[in-house]
Amino acid sequence: MNPATTEPLPHGGTHGVRSVLDGLTDPPPSPLPGLDTLRALVADAAHRAAALLDDAGSARVPAGPVEDVDDITADLARFVARTGDTHLEPAAARLGVSPGRMRLLATAHRYGGRPAVATFLAPQPADPDVLAAAEHSVQPLRPSPTAPVERHHNHLTDAPARVQLRYGPDLLWHPYVDRYGTWQPAAEPHSDPTAAYRAARGALRAQARR
Repeated sequence: MNPATTEPLPHGGTHGVRSVLDGLTDPPPSPLPGLDTLRALVADAAHRAAALLDDAGSARVPAGPVEDVDDITADLARFVARTGDTHLEPAAARLGVSPGRMRLLATAHRYGGRPAVATFLAPQPADPDVLAAAEHSVQPLRPSPTAPVERHHNHLTDAPARVQLRYGPDLLWHPYVDRYGTWQPAAEPHSDPTAAYRAARGALRAQARR
């Protein structure tokens, strides 16, 4: 995501909202972060508050609990997903991970929010019957239908196709693809494993065209 697309706190809009940080020019005293970071945090907090209000006014209810990701990891993934690489390295240092892994956490959040971050972090238990049914449904879509499919916890891996589906705590299938030897989030999750499989294959085709 391009940092230039970060949404600032509104200036003099319909409600006359203006950030107090806009009047500051001198850097904040240590150990506070710089003005650019503070502005990004304020904008992110405003965006988060608006999203919470929108959710409160909707009928959407999470399909399942999301307990396998801590608040700091989820919030930093969300923050980097919104603000881009400008804050990537400080966020990675805060979590003690590489910038590349931080970027993948942000990508996962961009596709599927907090459940996608939990799905990215570690394998989780899953009903074997759910995995078996998903494997059966995607079988007609596989480019190498006679090759074995690996089932591991909530992961369904079609290695020859470079496609992996992960069954998340939101009860959705999260598409992953193998890029440079690393399984990476590839698209938004789906309730139908065939749609998730097609999305992963589509992501690989789009990468090949670049």
